[in-house]
Amino acid sequence: MVLPYDHAEIVAAAEEACRELKLDLVHAGSVQAWLSEPESEWPPCCDRGCEPCVVTLGAAARRARSILEAGRWKGVPSVEG
Repeated sequence: MVLPYDHAEIVAAAEEACRELKLDLVHAGSVQAWLSEPESEWPPCCDRGCEPCVVTLGAAARRARSILEAGRWKGVPSVEG
């Protein structure tokens, strides 16, 4: 899946999503990678207590996508505030 955003926009959205979800920014690269894949291809949780869990990474990727779609990277106010 090709996203209609440039690399800097994707990086900014992934980092913002990580901050919002209290996920260490070291995982922002994983969130970015997930954005390029269809959600149906994201791995399921293995129930082994991984940190971060793929469920958390998926939530961050969904949040980053919503940030991009809302245009927050362009300085447009979010619906939350």
